[in-house]
Amino acid sequence: MRVLAFVISLLLLGGAVETESAWLVALSVVAGIAAFRLYPWRFFIPRPTFDVRMASFVLAVLLAVGAVDATKDWLIAMSIVSGVAAFMPGVISLEGGDDRHWRGRWGRRAWRWDRELWR
Repeated sequence: MRVLAFVISLLLLGGAVETESAWLVALSVVAGIAAFRLYPWRFFIPRPTFDVRMASFVLAVLLAVGAVDATKDWLIAMSIVSGVAAFMPGVISLEGGDDRHWRGRWGRRAWRWDRELWR
């Protein structure tokens, strides 16, 4: 979904699609799904992120409701924010980073078990 939001924002910036409300609403829906980590198998359990994905969602909603005009400057900002959210979402994070989650799942014990398996 994050890459789809980036592609839609690039299409809006490039002028391939008109900056009408339908495309801006689609952009905000896709960015919202990415920001709240909604998956089909647990759709009603939102887990909001507090990083660049949320900034992308907020900017998309501001563009969709008309709080800011969809001019070239705002579309450039949306493309930059959605690009960072698509490819480097943890660059600025208020959650403490995903490193702690990685260590909990694939910690020292998992690697030790794997080495013992190949002996």
